[in-house]
Amino acid sequence: HEDKATQERREEEMFAAWQSRLREYPSERLNYFEQNLEVWRQLWRVCERSDIIMLVMDARFPLFHFPPALYKYVSEDLKKPLLLVLNKRD
Repeated sequence: HEDKATQERREEEMFAAWQSRLREYPSERLNYFEQNLEVWRQLWRVCERSDIIMLVMDARFPLFHFPPALYKYVSEDLKKPLLLVLNKRD
């Protein structure tokens, strides 16, 4: 296993690569969480360890809540299935 410093350096490199790919999306489609290293680290670890990723979105505004960069990362880079679940509060 990697030591902590090596793992953090690798995560920082991967985050920099992630951010460079975000440039292909309009800035209004990005949110704070897609640009935050600590949030990204947790999401990356969960996605890496998971067999399938489930994304729950508000059914009233699904495109507003759908992160295309995350979809591309999970489906193309990790080659894992991404299940989209539409949920309505009422």
